[in-house]
Amino acid sequence: MARLKSVWVYHVDAGSCNGCDIEVLDVLTPYYDLERLGIKVVPNPRHADVLFITGPLTRQTRIAIRKAYEAMPPKPRIVVAVGTCASSGGIFYNSYALYNTSPQRGRDRLRSGGPEMIVPIDMYIPGCPPSPEEILYGVAQLLGIKEKKMKGEYWVALPPEEKPKAENEVEFRIPDRPIPLRYWLTLREELRRVVGYYDRDAVLDDFIALVGKAFEDENPREKLHDLVTGYFLKEKDSRIKVAMRFLENEFWRLYDEYTSLGESMRRKYPVTAGV
Repeated sequence: MARLKSVWVYHVDAGSCNGCDIEVLDVLTPYYDLERLGIKVVPNPRHADVLFITGPLTRQTRIAIRKAYEAMPPKPRIVVAVGTCASSGGIFYNSYALYNTSPQRGRDRLRSGGPEMIVPIDMYIPGCPPSPEEILYGVAQLLGIKEKKMKGEYWVALPPEEKPKAENEVEFRIPDRPIPLRYWLTLREELRRVVGYYDRDAVLDDFIALVGKAFEDENPREKLHDLVTGYFLKEKDSRIKVAMRFLENEFWRLYDEYTSLGESMRRKYPVTAGV
């Protein structure tokens, strides 16, 4: 990016917790003095060269952010995502409150949920929240004052049992679990809607152990229901009881969904990867 001078910035909050907004304001204080780099914050996007966005993209703010972006002058019209939430959706990337147009939100793909859903992002400044020094460093790269110290790397995950032949190739290893990895990942993300992060992994591990026992029986669906019911009798925490029943229903929903998907893929293509 060519070196810029006298850049005017418009700051907009897309739905953050205000942690990143406080750091952006801190950069404007006399201690860090962002204006010494030629940066000036303006109250109107029609006067702005750069759009600073903090927070994930919520349904309520998506229209306002799009209008702010379109109100900016055509050139240079630079967008900077400040913070982890603006970069990837953060911990809210799979929330119902976010505007996420991906049909596979939260499943088998990298996290999304930031403003990149509606506007192109030119620079990411990650952090939860990023420190004022990190924001200054990102702005210095934007202005061409500092060069990037990090270089992009490309890694290839090989199919199972295939050995690496190049320096950027790594072996693909799937943890040994009674259920497929994509089941585990989806259940783990969906479970956070029911129980907190602290108890999530412990509850999921208990449920997976029950699934392993259930599939040793001729009728795993009935066996798993009986095992979960037995778990209910021993557990005193009502939240964990609700989480276990939720996992049971969600697991069979995923099982039926992926089984039908695998059958349809095998009918359509003679050779497919396992689902």
